[in-house]
Amino acid sequence: MTKPFYASAASQDLGEILMYIARDNPTAALAWVEKIEAKCMLIAENPPFGELQSHLGEGVRASVVGRYVIFHREANNRVEILRVIAGDRDITRL
Repeated sequence: MTKPFYASAASQDLGEILMYIARDNPTAALAWVEKIEAKCMLIAENPPFGELQSHLGEGVRASVVGRYVIFHREANNRVEILRVIAGDRDITRL
């Protein structure tokens, strides 16, 4: 089974998502992060998964899970998870 490589920004994003949701519901926070990580595993096993976002960089793709968007690309013989952000944020400003 192929595992995704999380860029430091993506790891930080997951931590922030966890903390934000946990303020109201720690159980839901863990469930959301697990759901996002499961989608990242699916992406790692199927690198062409998601919609191509060439305006964000060569080979960058986006996949949605709930209200979050996972940005990823295949590089160096692995799938890199670049960012995990809320879909209502201005992606170009990050």
